Amino acid sequence: MNSKILKCNISKKCGSCQLIDKEYSETLKIKLNHVNSLFKQHKINYQIKEINPSPNITKYRNKMIVGFRFVNNEIIAGFYEENSHKVIALDNCLMHSDVQNKIVKETINIMKSLKLRPYDEDKKTGLIRYLLIKEGFKTNEIMVVIVTGQEVFPGSNEFCKRIRAIDKNIKTIIQNINTRKTSVVLGEKEKILYGPGQISDYLCNLKFNITSKSFFQVNPLQAEKLYQKVKEYADFKGNEVIIDAYSGVGTIGMFLSDKVNKVISVENNKQAHFAAITNAKNNKIKNVLFYNDDATDFINQLSRQREKIDVVVMDPPRTGSTEQFIMSCVKLKPKKIVYVSCGPDTLARDLELFLKNNYIITKASCFDMFCFSEHIETVVLLTNNFKKQ
Repeated sequence: MNSKILKCNISKKCGSCQLIDKEYSETLKIKLNHVNSLFKQHKINYQIKEINPSPNITKYRNKMIVGFRFVNNEIIAGFYEENSHKVIALDNCLMHSDVQNKIVKETINIMKSLKLRPYDEDKKTGLIRYLLIKEGFKTNEIMVVIVTGQEVFPGSNEFCKRIRAIDKNIKTIIQNINTRKTSVVLGEKEKILYGPGQISDYLCNLKFNITSKSFFQVNPLQAEKLYQKVKEYADFKGNEVIIDAYSGVGTIGMFLSDKVNKVISVENNKQAHFAAITNAKNNKIKNVLFYNDDATDFINQLSRQREKIDVVVMDPPRTGSTEQFIMSCVKLKPKKIVYVSCGPDTLARDLELFLKNNYIITKASCFDMFCFSEHIETVVLLTNNFKKQ
């Protein structure tokens, strides 16, 4: 375990790494205690003892987003100060790879050289708002997305040429157009300036296409360990029908598909839904059925039809699940529910309801996906405690 305290010159302003002034082992204790404290508050009589450290505690992030500003006649790029719209000038972020940091620095130089100004939301002047970088850690492929405040991009050919020269692994460059006054980074319209408009990477030996807007695990090496824990907890025998709820681009369901009879994947985001279908085809997986629907509505329908479901795997957003989803899930009476959570407060709230409705916590484990931040992921196995009828 790394016992060295990391030094970051913008940590007090940036606010992304709230625990960076502590040893890594100490951050794990803080996170585990936080989850157990929430369990206690919700009268959940279970204490988690296991927390899985990240394989890498620096340079683990495969995605980087920086904003641009013009300050004192200088172009700066960096993250937003906590609870503000002020950009903190970035020198080198410890949580991102060397090549990601290099691309940011070189982009500033290219902007200066080509006289491309950062976009000013209030004055509606300038051009460049954000830079989004995605990196495949196993393929080394890199995507660069330049977000502009207008559609016209003067000197885009020369800009692309110079961006490509930064690193040989830059496989595609995309212009995303975002003219709205909003904190949302990406706009609706895009132009591919170079390459295929996507990169690929592997997770648990499965290949995934990654676009500018598609979700992919930010800490993929730790995500693989988390998925293995889901499989371990579910302990499939090979004949199960399972639900993969809030399935995103289908990563968990596809990873589990070789151990079960059928996976029913449900996701309400259309782009993620279609990406999941493509990913399954690319990986020659045929026993996953994909539904583009709200998870609560979908499981409500299944419960009314009294479908036989053996295991429910659920990975809701930070806001957690819904009471309707949980109660419909309970009506289906799956033998096991594996709850993957990125929000410990909503996890505790949801578990409390499951526990009141004939489910018990059998196993639970935490995973540190975002080192030195306050965020923590948790995997919980709930088993059916219904009396035999």
